[in-house]
Amino acid sequence: MGLRMTKRKPDARESGQAAVEAAIVLPLFVFLMLGILQIGLMHQARLMTKYAAYRAVRAGAIHNAKTDEMERAALAVMLPLVSEDRSGGEYIQSINSASDFSTKWNTQGVTANNMPDAEMKYVEVVTCGPLKADAGGKKEVDFDDPNVAGQAGWKESQRTKLRVQATFNYRMPIPFANWVIHAAALNKELPWVLRMGKKSDKPSSFEHSRYEKYKTAASNGHYILPIRAAYTMRMQSNIYVSQLPESNECLTSNP
Repeated sequence: MGLRMTKRKPDARESGQAAVEAAIVLPLFVFLMLGILQIGLMHQARLMTKYAAYRAVRAGAIHNAKTDEMERAALAVMLPLVSEDRSGGEYIQSINSASDFSTKWNTQGVTANNMPDAEMKYVEVVTCGPLKADAGGKKEVDFDDPNVAGQAGWKESQRTKLRVQATFNYRMPIPFANWVIHAAALNKELPWVLRMGKKSDKPSSFEHSRYEKYKTAASNGHYILPIRAAYTMRMQSNIYVSQLPESNECLTSNP
């Protein structure tokens, strides 16, 4: 006697279960893929920011520690990652030739190092040291003064070493992952459904005056994160004390 196999059609209950499972897993899977792509781009930006900090401090060492010269040098390095908002999405113009570089460099906003839709620069360079007080009341410090170079004290030897911190304001181009990563990075208060803890717990906060502009940009739909790197180089030109800050305003990893 032969057996006849029949194919049973799935009932509506099984189809509904599959739809619910897909609705739960699919957004998580999409966020995972987009998040990996976003983190990869941020890692690339961090590596380039380290090189931009080197180019900035080198330009400052040659050009009397002038901030404008340092920011121009750093911006030239970061230009391939500079993006702009086009119809609600970030667009990164690629650079494949010298003419592409010139075209993008002369774009309004880029050439002035100023974002047209956010109150911040594309690249910021802050001098960590030396400070004006380190100049000893002089208006100009000789970079090759043997009296300075021969001093045994560590603090005195830093007088002719330029220390800078470069910040690249990275505009996050990947949709959906932007909001989650940006909120986590700035420790922004999230809806309770995405938080671990009780409603009675005191919400965590992250306060720093230099981060207010990033919160303002996020409220306008522009998710921007600062990526920082520092570099030190001995001066190769005289330091103009007027270019030096009164105090060290560089931010560490724990501001």
